[in-house]
Amino acid sequence: MKRNHILLLGVYLCLSVCCFSSCGRQCKKEVHEDGTDSTTYTSLPTDTMTVDVESETELSWEHISSDGEALPLNFEKWLTIMNHIRDNWWSRPTAKMLADAGLEMLYETDEMDKDSIKNVHFIYGRQTKCVTDSAGEKYYTFDGDHAILFEVSAYTSSSAEICFHNPADLRDFVAQAVRRGVAENRNGRLIVCDKPMGEGIHKITRVYGYDEKQKGTYQERYYLYPEYVPNADWQVCYVTLDFLRLSLDVE
Repeated sequence: MKRNHILLLGVYLCLSVCCFSSCGRQCKKEVHEDGTDSTTYTSLPTDTMTVDVESETELSWEHISSDGEALPLNFEKWLTIMNHIRDNWWSRPTAKMLADAGLEMLYETDEMDKDSIKNVHFIYGRQTKCVTDSAGEKYYTFDGDHAILFEVSAYTSSSAEICFHNPADLRDFVAQAVRRGVAENRNGRLIVCDKPMGEGIHKITRVYGYDEKQKGTYQERYYLYPEYVPNADWQVCYVTLDFLRLSLDVE
């Protein structure tokens, strides 16, 4: 079973604490007073039991009930933000881009290290709040039925993820991507390309080499991996950003 923790990009990149309890997974985005970042993962007991991470059941996003009403995160507007960040050397999105997508800025840092490598960590959200735990650590968590945390990190590698508090919002987001058209790789990741390919999850008919980009109909941009864990506090859609340089044809 896939169990990649959130944004494992080094000590300076991730502000996450993932706590597992009898109520399911809880994702905390930490905010430190001195501006530094750290990564911690714990499995916390409840009064009655501790749930092993591996005992959680991960299902396809398609198993999410269609009965729940979603508050959509517009896929195209999210894509505009993601493209702006990635195509402009990890630049911060504009306030208008965020407002158009119904998101607000929660945390942004993009400092240069001594080797002139940009160290980026952005967090944007909807229906969230900043709270302080018993240890004095501040973090972002949900403050509404349709809370979202969208996080981007980049340093020597890069990645992104979108955490949805409501499973219906995850299902709706992926369904929007499918309506735009995605391809599916051998690992089940959904490939978002540079342009729409028509509704559906398409089969790849040919992959071109790095020196054959001009021959392919579509250019890889992102891989989406939506992860549904019933009863978890957050449902996560992982977004792969690195090493997507192939062109391809689809059915």
